[in-house]
Amino acid sequence: MKKNVAAKLDEDIVFQAVGTVVRVEGTTFIVRSDRGDLRCRRAVSCLVEPMLHDFVMAGGQLSGASGAGATYVLAVLERESPNAQLSCEGDLSLKVGAKLQVVASEGLDLVTPRHMNMTAAEVGIHTSRAKVFASEILAIGSEIVGELANVKLKGTFFDKVFERVTERVQRSFRRVDEIDQLKAKQMDYLAEETLCLRSENMVAVAKELVKVDGEQIHFG
Repeated sequence: MKKNVAAKLDEDIVFQAVGTVVRVEGTTFIVRSDRGDLRCRRAVSCLVEPMLHDFVMAGGQLSGASGAGATYVLAVLERESPNAQLSCEGDLSLKVGAKLQVVASEGLDLVTPRHMNMTAAEVGIHTSRAKVFASEILAIGSEIVGELANVKLKGTFFDKVFERVTERVQRSFRRVDEIDQLKAKQMDYLAEETLCLRSENMVAVAKELVKVDGEQIHFG
């Protein structure tokens, strides 16, 4: 009989209680319940970070002999504020078998002091305005196709290196305030109607041959 009583006293007691968080000490939450003040840690399944004055569910396992054990905050039941924070000390991974959709009526912020990587077979962005602020932008791809009504570029330096550049425009206007220099192995200009060259001084220098051909040639 005494052995049975001792065995019952040694049995662990599993309990649940509800109460209010009255104090937060680092990672320990003091929950005031009908069982008294419980010192609880946040359970792994409780992703919502408990806050002061939250009404929570606590539970744990106590040793029948010593009364010692572990007590956890299992869930946040009620809160005065509608705000909530999902917290995880380690890595957090969301895995779904189908589609994952995040909807926010006021805005969406993604903030990290380290790296952010995104991998997808196709990415689509639909917005009325987009802004990108970066000290350096690196884009690597096989093809870029853009259809824009207006394009404005402003900067200090603009360098481009291509094997071939083809441009076709209806009208082209360019203004150079200082020096416009072109170096080429061969140049070919073709104007269907009129070609005008105007300057205060003009110098044409050739090592071997200078040829001017036309039905009429006027100098002076």
